Amino acid sequence: MKNMILFFALAIIVSCEQKSKEFLNIGASVQQNDELKENPLLMNPITSSIQPKDSTMSTLYGNEIAFDYAKQHSDSNYPKNAVLYEVTWKQKPDKLWFGGNIPKEIYSVEKITFDNDNSVYERFEEKPLSKIQIKEAEEKLRKDFIISQKMTVSP
Repeated sequence: MKNMILFFALAIIVSCEQKSKEFLNIGASVQQNDELKENPLLMNPITSSIQPKDSTMSTLYGNEIAFDYAKQHSDSNYPKNAVLYEVTWKQKPDKLWFGGNIPKEIYSVEKITFDNDNSVYERFEEKPLSKIQIKEAEEKLRKDFIISQKMTVSP
């Protein structure tokens, strides 16, 4: 009897350990060789969106300053030292949830850093994530869109 209990306990531990490795989505994570100095996925999520036409999904993350500001204000006048990251992933079907999609790999990361009266926009793409330049008009459109997003309200 004692051996049976030990056997079942070991079987449960081994099966749980193997499944947890399956659920870790390494491909959708920031890698060590990327040019980003910090991992936005470790910051506070502010809102998220899905773009079915492009088969992508995005999450807006913020550092503590940006997150606290977004919680208390509905405008886009972020204070000095606030940092926003818009992370966009390509999608893939979820093997465990029929009809659902999950992140496949990071498509782009857009970073906005706030100083006193201005903000600095940076965009990272490719694999590994590398800083790229975009046209000034597109940069302004992207910056305005990212900054205008409101925090998701949850119960």
